[in-house]
Formats: sequence, C-alpha cells, structure tokens
Amino acid sequence: MEEKRGLFRKWLKGVEKIKEGVKQQFSRLWVADTLQDEDWEALEEMLVQADLGPNLALELVEEFQEMKKQKVENGSWQDWLYGKLGSILEGNDSSLFSSAQSGGMKAILLAGINGVGKTTLAGKLARYYSLQGEEVALIAADTFRAAAVDQLEIWAERAGCFFFKGSPGADPGSIIYDGIEAARKKNRGFVIIDTAGRSHVNKNLLAELEKMGKIVQKNFPSGNIENLLVIDAMAGQNAFLQAESIGKALPLNGVILSKWDSQAKGGIVFRIKKELALPIKFLGIGEKIEDLQPFDSDQFVKAIVYDEEVP
Repeated sequence: MEEKRGLFRKWLKGVEKIKEGVKQQFSRLWVADTLQDEDWEALEEMLVQADLGPNLALELVEEFQEMKKQKVENGSWQDWLYGKLGSILEGNDSSLFSSAQSGGMKAILLAGINGVGKTTLAGKLARYYSLQGEEVALIAADTFRAAAVDQLEIWAERAGCFFFKGSPGADPGSIIYDGIEAARKKNRGFVIIDTAGRSHVNKNLLAELEKMGKIVQKNFPSGNIENLLVIDAMAGQNAFLQAESIGKALPLNGVILSKWDSQAKGGIVFRIKKELALPIKFLGIGEKIEDLQPFDSDQFVKAIVYDEEVP
C-alpha cells in the first residue's frame, strides 16, 4: 500500500502545474460578474503554457465562455471540464497486445530521439511484464551508444530476464533478428527491443528504423507487435515533429511519456491523443526500476480538475 501511495505521488507531480493553473483561472472566471478580453487571454495563455497547444486552448476557452453565458444554478465548471477533457481521452487503451494471438511470441520495439530514456524504460518494462509472469528477453539494438548495451545488461539483471547483445559494430537489424532467434531458443516469449536514439530529421537513421520494424514484422503476427514511441514529457511541440517523422518510418501503436516526475506540464497528454490519435500507454515517473505507471485517463483528468486525495 505504501509503495502504491509513493507511485501515485510521483505520478501526481506531472499534473501539479496544470492543476494549479486550472483551479486558479477557471475558478476566478466562473464566479466573476464582469470579465475583460484580458481575462480570457490569461486563461488561454495558461492552457498553452501547460502544453495543451494553441488549438485546444482556444477551443476550451471558447466553449467555457459559452458555458458561462448559459450558467445554470448549481452548475459546476469542474464537471464541465471533466467531461470535456475526458472526451478527448475517451477510448485511450493503455493495455498492450489486446489483439495478440494467444500463445504466440510478443515484441515491443521502442523508438525515439536521443536522450528520452528508452534504455531505462526497456528495463522498467522488462520488470513490469516479468512480474506479470511473462518470460522476457531484452535485446540491445542500440549500436551507436556503447554505454547503452552495458546499461541495458544491468537493467536485465535487475529485472531477472534474458539479455541479448550483438557483436561490436554489427548491423542493428541483424542483432534484432539474432536476438529474436536466441529468445525463441530460450523459450522467452516476450521480447523488448531497445533501439538507438535517432534524429527525426535524419533520413538515413529513419530508414534504418524502418528496416528494423520490417524485421520484427516478419517474425511476429501484427497483433503481437507494439511499436512504442518514447517522448520526453517536457518535449512540447517537438514531440509532434518526432511523432510525425518517426511514424512515417514505423507504424506506431502508442506512446510512453518519460521523465514525468521532472517538470512535466501535463497538457501534452491531450495533444498527443487529439492531434496524433495515439494512445498513451505508460508514464515513466522516476529513476527506479519500479517507477513505471500504466496510464489511467480517468484518474488523470480527475486529478487535474478535482481535489483528488492520494488513495
């Protein structure tokens, strides 16, 4: 129970800024009798700074203005905002492999730019699914950063799972292929692949990622593959440039937001779901191996809008 409370507190850190701004601005505007254009502009600015983006921020302000005009007795801006934000995240499925073939091997391929924490998340995912009874194999396909292989091996030891690395200088595609074969021989049915960080504007690196994706596709049924984009929760507008470019090279199934416990503003979740139509799967909420939280959209919206207590 104490571990659960601790994880919730770390998770809550990622919504503190947007929660504070929402409570202050919406509450003030809701009870005010007379408002100026500057008041609505301040609300819009707060929403943009919380990473909701200009389009969604304007949409919320305009709908809130209309709602205030039609204000009914005992009405609640919290209930309206809960419904509005909840509708954006409606249908967000944080589970993986919902359409997987029973008994078949499964694969998670992690992609993203440099420095977003893919290797760390690979280790956390290995522990998470090992605790659920999966026989996990970690494949080190990051051939650009020598320390990444050593780092992933340490995570594999902590998670208690099988680890595979290729020969120095080997092609990452061949490492993935050999790693899948090694996992199959070891009866490890759950493969997690760590790839090198790649700039979303480097065509050669994106072509290499596309090749890696095709190798995975040839070895697993489509329902048994999860291509997940790892995004720094502080990325802001860059997150969408990354997703657009990487999504052209690799069919993406969802997003993991890393570094949620740092200075994340929270609003990026709504933009990803609304503008990219990609489900949020997990939040990385700390540096420890257990600091990984499946994304609960209803709990997330309630934490922003209402004064939720730590369960």
